[in-house]
Amino acid sequence: MVWLAFDEHVFHHPWEQVVEAALRKYPNPETPNVSSTDIIERTVDEKGCMRSKKIISSYWRNMGTDIVRRLSGIDLTKTIHALELSVVDPKEKRYELVSKNYNFLNYITIDERLTYAPKNDDPNATLLKQEWRIRVQNLSFQGYLENLMGTTMKSTASSGRAGIEHVINQIKDEVERLACPVVEEMQNLAASTLKEFNSVQAKLEEAQKKLQESDIPNELSQFISKSDNSKGYSSS
Repeated sequence: MVWLAFDEHVFHHPWEQVVEAALRKYPNPETPNVSSTDIIERTVDEKGCMRSKKIISSYWRNMGTDIVRRLSGIDLTKTIHALELSVVDPKEKRYELVSKNYNFLNYITIDERLTYAPKNDDPNATLLKQEWRIRVQNLSFQGYLENLMGTTMKSTASSGRAGIEHVINQIKDEVERLACPVVEEMQNLAASTLKEFNSVQAKLEEAQKKLQESDIPNELSQFISKSDNSKGYSSS
């Protein structure tokens, strides 16, 4: 028997923003149960798709894990490791991840698939589709345990989505902090330029005023008149 579940969620942000946040998702305060992420391999194929292989280490500690321990003797509160494979396709705007635990595989198998793509009717929104497949074997109460663990994982999916929203806001803050010095420098430059312009304009106005107040125009006119009437100069 296998427990299956599907869910969807809309992020009201463009696909590029959501994917950048998803790639930088851990650590964040919304999902403190994830203790570490380690990239084993990362390549870019001939189509420009980035392929990654990660180890995600986390711990589960909730009512469901306590019931599993009492019924099966398996302590899920210890660190759980999962292998995550992902592909980012920037041309098709699709980000897909699949993960599987590799602790307790003789008893519990948890497969999860996430797909991020632009929402068809809104280019500024991103649709996340999630799928869970949980199988319990070699234990009693298999159906009950599968349903319990699946329901618990689905209910905590909101924490992961909140984590992405947190990282999106974090990235926006980083961009604003980087932009502030540039904006401040441009404002200072504009203020300095305006100050210099006003100073030059004031000097020009002052010089014009002095010229108007002096007898230079009359003196120049008299000089020209005397030069024309001077007998010492004649045209050849």
